[in-house]
Parts: sequence; structure tokens; C-alpha cells
Amino acid sequence: MLNYIRETIMAPTTRSSKNNKSSSNCPLQAPKDVEGSSTSKENSAAAPMRGYKVTDNERTRKYGIGANSLGMLLAKANNKFPLSELHLYLASDGFEVSDDEYLESLPPQTLFIAAGPDAVITTDADFEFEKMRQQSPLLKVADIFYEFIEKHPDKFRRMITDYELQKQRRVLDNTKAHLSLKAEHMEWFEGGEERFHSKEEAMAMRAQTRVRGYYYKAKEELTRNPLYRQNAKARQVINSVLDQFRYLLIGCDYFSMMFDRRCKQKHDFLQQLQLGEEETDAGSILPSKRLRQVIKEYTKENSILDEWSVALCTDLGDFYCQGSYSENGNCCPMQHTINPYASRENLILFQVWNLDHQIELCRTILPALVANVEDLVSQPQRNCLLHKKRVVDISVLEYFLEIFSLKNLKLVHIVCHEKVQRTNRSNGRLVCPDCHEFRIVQELMKLQAASPT
Repeated sequence: MLNYIRETIMAPTTRSSKNNKSSSNCPLQAPKDVEGSSTSKENSAAAPMRGYKVTDNERTRKYGIGANSLGMLLAKANNKFPLSELHLYLASDGFEVSDDEYLESLPPQTLFIAAGPDAVITTDADFEFEKMRQQSPLLKVADIFYEFIEKHPDKFRRMITDYELQKQRRVLDNTKAHLSLKAEHMEWFEGGEERFHSKEEAMAMRAQTRVRGYYYKAKEELTRNPLYRQNAKARQVINSVLDQFRYLLIGCDYFSMMFDRRCKQKHDFLQQLQLGEEETDAGSILPSKRLRQVIKEYTKENSILDEWSVALCTDLGDFYCQGSYSENGNCCPMQHTINPYASRENLILFQVWNLDHQIELCRTILPALVANVEDLVSQPQRNCLLHKKRVVDISVLEYFLEIFSLKNLKLVHIVCHEKVQRTNRSNGRLVCPDCHEFRIVQELMKLQAASPT
């Protein structure tokens, strides 16, 4: 529950820098080619006027602005949002618009964010998530719950353990566990699951939510790093890494199959438990959009994520604790087990089961990623350790698997989640054009760029 609330429900969003102060004495300096070049003036005059929308990072004000060039748009935006050095960023993804050619490729009424050069942009998705987090009564209760866990961790663990002993989890009545549809088990969907038609859809969304939380956490940590703020080349590399993470997550549907009992491919550790086979009428999986389907087909064809696109539960929905970090293999000495498909009570209790990063996310993986980016931009002449050729990128696929996949994640009961500092290291490195994972990721990005959405 601690990780789930902290990294998913209460996932931090990117915020703009508070150091960008308005200054009426420092008007925006228009680019030289706009003021000093008669040719630019003629081209600007010839270009048609188009309508755009401009807001600030906190969405406190929004203005419609007509312009026929980036210089004109910047100047008019600076009148509405006075900054000593104003830049315009796309509200959809946070990328900066820096030339007229790209501006002309955007549709009319595109929304821009006016901010300083070092601002951490709050995209539309981040803004909506933060607004939901502030307004939701359920998430406010989660804040109180999280505070209690932080202050009394031992007491909370004892409460959970005592509750499970009283309920005798091993002999819990599973008479409704096999039911799937909302009409068959109405009480299971009370609370936050009313919008779903089946238990499998709800559980798949819960898995996606946890993985999305890791993405927002990684994005927050990377974009607030001094290297990202101070080095333009490093900022470009990190933005590219985040973009590639996003499309890889689309390709695997944010690993929604982890909690979905319909997934036929099960984690290897379930076979070690020697469980009996159960057959259920899982129903059909909803079709994906064209882009998602194209990426999925490509990743399946190249077996990129197949090994880790597996379910952690049996066909009936039984989950088993994989044991603490210090335990070898996937064996829990306390034999924790739960079936969130069986009852609403179990579904709520399943929130205290954590996906534990064996190689720690914030202490190890992300610092290693930043260090590799720094080496890439400061020592471009370095050679790849495998092929002895000049490096061109970081190992995006390896970092992706360590952050988001079951290659590095273990499902554990909260009692088995050890919060100790660990000594294992990330396997991420610098790669050259001959490295297999570099070619795979580059081909995937070309595929998504060429495919219709």
C-alpha cells in the first residue's frame, strides 16, 4: 500500500520553476532575423495570420493570440506573460517550439505554455492528474493514511498481519472468485470500479496505474536534475529517453497483463508452486487503437517484451508473495497469498501488496541513467565496451525493463517489503549503432513515426 499510494495515487507531477518572475523592465528581445532582416519581414508579412492559445504553467490565465511567425507569437505572448526570457512549449508534451518551420506544422488553436528557459513544464496530462489528486476525497483520505503509515510503520504491519490471521486467508471463501462480469458480482465493483464491465478490466487498469506511477516518478526525478536544467544536450537526450519509454509502454499496454488473469502467459514462479490448472471463461480482450496495435505487433514479432509480458496470478486470480529482497528466488517463507477477484474486501487489501524494485529506482537506476547521459554528452569520443565503436545513446531498453517490468519488479506482501539500502547495480550502459537494443529501439521509434494514428 505504501508504494502504491506513494508512487501511483500520490505520484508527483512536474511543476514549473518558481524562479521565473515577471519583469516589466525586461521586455522580450525579438530575434535578429525578425527585427534586422528585411527578408524576414517580407516573409512574415506574406505568411497568413493564424490563431493560437497561450497559458502559463499553472493554467491561471489563457489568451487567444493571432500571429504569422514565431517572433510575433513570442512578442505578443510576452505582453500577456512578462518574463525576462520567455519560451513557448507545447502543452501536450512539454517540448519547446523554437523555429517558424515547426510552428507552421502545428494546427491552429494549438495550446502553448509560456515559461522561462529552465522551467519544468506541467503537461496537460500532468496538470489533470494533479487536479484530480487535489480534488478527490478518496485521495485526501489516502494522504491521511500515508501519513499514518510513515509515522507508525511497525504498528501498521502488525495490524495487517493480525487481520490476516483472524481472517485465515488460506481458507477464505472463494465461491465468487470465478465470476467476472459486473452484473454477476455487483458488490465487488462498489467504490472506484463502477466504470468497468469486468473484474479483469479493473485489475488490468490497476496494473497500468502502478506502472504509470513509475513513469511519472522517473520523469519528475530526471527533469528536476541539475544536469537536465543546465545542459541543453543532456536535456535533449533525457527528453528522447522519456519519449521512447512512453512508446515502449504503449507497446506493452503499460504491462496491464500483470494483474489480469485472462493473460495465458504466466510468470515462471507460478509453475514452481505446482498449482492445479483452473479454466475460466475469460472473455475477449478489447481491441487496441491502430498505433498501439502496430507497436504491439512489432514488439511481439521481435520478442522484445514477451519474456516479461506475463501475469502474476493464476487463472482463478490467486496471487502469491515472491518473498523479500533478501530472500533468494521467489519464495515467501510466510506463504502470503490473496485473491483480489474473490471479494471487495480482498481487492482493497491487495493495495498493500507492493511491486518492489530489486534494483532501487531512485537510489540506483535513475542516478545511473543520469550519469550515463552526462558521459554521453561530455565524452562523445568514448567507445562502446562491446563493439569498440563510438557511443551514440544510452541503453534505453535496459533501463526501461529495470524501471517498468518484472525483470526487476517483485510482487510482495507489505510485511515482506524490506526498505533497506541495497548494493545491486543497474545494468544500463552506453551503446553504439551495432548494439542490438539500440537498433531495436530505433526501429520501433521509426515505426511509430511512420504509422497512422
